[in-house]
Amino acid sequence: MMSIRIGIVIFAVLSVLAPCAFAAELWTASELAGRPEERRSGGLHPPDLTTPARTVPSVQPAPLPAQLRGSIRRVDTKGEKLVALTFDLCELSDQRAGYDGAVVDILRSEGVPATFFASGKWLRSHPERAMQLVADPLFEVGNHAWTHGNFGVLDATRMREQIAWAQAQYELVREDLIRLAAERGVTGMDARVPPSIRVFRFPYGRCRPEALNMLAEMGLAAVQWDVNTMDASKSRTGAENAATVEKGVRPGSIVLGHANGNGHGTAESLRIIIPSLRAKGYRFVTVSRLLESGAAQTSQECFDSRPGDTAVYDSIFGDGTVHPRSKQ
Repeated sequence: MMSIRIGIVIFAVLSVLAPCAFAAELWTASELAGRPEERRSGGLHPPDLTTPARTVPSVQPAPLPAQLRGSIRRVDTKGEKLVALTFDLCELSDQRAGYDGAVVDILRSEGVPATFFASGKWLRSHPERAMQLVADPLFEVGNHAWTHGNFGVLDATRMREQIAWAQAQYELVREDLIRLAAERGVTGMDARVPPSIRVFRFPYGRCRPEALNMLAEMGLAAVQWDVNTMDASKSRTGAENAATVEKGVRPGSIVLGHANGNGHGTAESLRIIIPSLRAKGYRFVTVSRLLESGAAQTSQECFDSRPGDTAVYDSIFGDGTVHPRSKQ
């Protein structure tokens, strides 16, 4: 645990001293800025069943300690006003999802750390944006399964594939980033970027004991949330999302949002949430930094607001890797 703490301290220092600096060494401000045409997801197509170029990750993190096993909903910070903003980058097998650059732009302009839980396929289909997120010390990239598989349904073999393939794809993105940095004369990128992902979010908020145990043995903390912005609802506005967060957040909260174009009012809500929470004394941190700040509050179930409320997705999405319309 000491090495993890040292790494997080270094990460935090770099984030304070030079947010976005490493990414800015490789891309211009205009190249980093979000573009409206990127936000929209593409149309549905036959499932892409191709595997990543590497299916077994090179780095195998040590199994989790007992206090990090289970579904982590929030962290007991003993009253310290820390909050982790998290954004899912979901991508199923039958669609290329979008990139909500406005979300990233606001976080960068405000110097707000955040964690992005990316599907492995999203990392592969958005290579430039993936490298930009990985290169930025303000952000942390987490695992959101390969093609958004439903861990309430998948068997053990497919669960392991969904986890491992996304881990391996992150390594491939990191390797591409290191090569790009070398080509552009930027040194030390290999020491700046974590060699492996250490946090995971279950697609659909679904899990079962076998999935939690598998993740723990693979060294990945299962991060749920205790505050949902509800931005997945098409009828939501930024003001409504912000009001939900302001009402529900407390010290040690983990907030769920989306940055793959399927969030509604997400960027607009951040323009309210960030100054509002700062005025109340809150500081924003990545999930990993939050986990180092207190005791993780865990459950043996995965849910949104109450146990069992995400089970409905089993009948809607099945194994979770394709949209319901593509099954018709």
